Amino acid sequence: MCARAMGWVIVLLISALSGSVGAFGASRADVLAPASDSTIRIIATDGRYHAPRRVSAGLRHFVFENQGTHQHEAMLIKLPQGMTPKAYFEAVKSGNDFSAGALDYSGAGLTAPGESVEVWLRVDPGNYMVVCWNGKHVSPAHMLKVVDDGMVDDAAPREDAVLSMLDYRFEFDRAIEKGRRVIRVETPGPSMHEVDIFKLRAGATLADLERWYKEEDHGQPHSQPTPADAMGGMSDSHDIHRVRWLRRTFAPGRYVFICHMPMPTADNKGPKLSHADVGMITEVVIAP
Repeated sequence: MCARAMGWVIVLLISALSGSVGAFGASRADVLAPASDSTIRIIATDGRYHAPRRVSAGLRHFVFENQGTHQHEAMLIKLPQGMTPKAYFEAVKSGNDFSAGALDYSGAGLTAPGESVEVWLRVDPGNYMVVCWNGKHVSPAHMLKVVDDGMVDDAAPREDAVLSMLDYRFEFDRAIEKGRRVIRVETPGPSMHEVDIFKLRAGATLADLERWYKEEDHGQPHSQPTPADAMGGMSDSHDIHRVRWLRRTFAPGRYVFICHMPMPTADNKGPKLSHADVGMITEVVIAP
């Protein structure tokens, strides 16, 4: 998320977005119909997304898979009527983290190569982009049209734990146990929040992860070995009252739940602190 302020990233994104939607090309995966249970599959590679171009409005089950060589995310942004992707990214380049009229609709958080994560979230009719803000690479946006065709909502899974994202901390209603688990994500706020989940490697600390993440987010060479693996997460939503769900398998180990949303500044310029910098980072140990 902090990568929104990176001028060189946005310049490359605008270049990729210039021209028509067809400039992104098409592949077999782009036209795959959702599975019989209406699951929407999004696959990231190093340079593009493979996903449907049209989905039904309502509560939808998304499966995000990273088949690239860098960590990726799949965030949904709804564009207002008449706004082009180019105009959106130009506004971000000018320093406006949230372009007027565009709405964040959540999505799958940072996910390491070879990993996948499932999320359930509600989408309304309109035109969307699927984007990745990770600073180490640039992926063109994938255009997605959400239509009201009367399809019933997907069934939300039963949660194993509830995660509340407050200002500026995470609260769990119970411990997360090993195995395939569902986390219900709520945002009492009052601010917007996101959560990325990392599994720490042996000997790594929270400080190691934060230092490495900031280098990654700014596209800088890493000063240390990778301290953790991105396990997916849940991007922010402008509508903080909407409940979302995340499902993945948790092996025993040390995990970090972290929010890197930027803190607001008076002039929206200069270096920015993230929510993690003011305490929204916590380690969770999952027992064998």
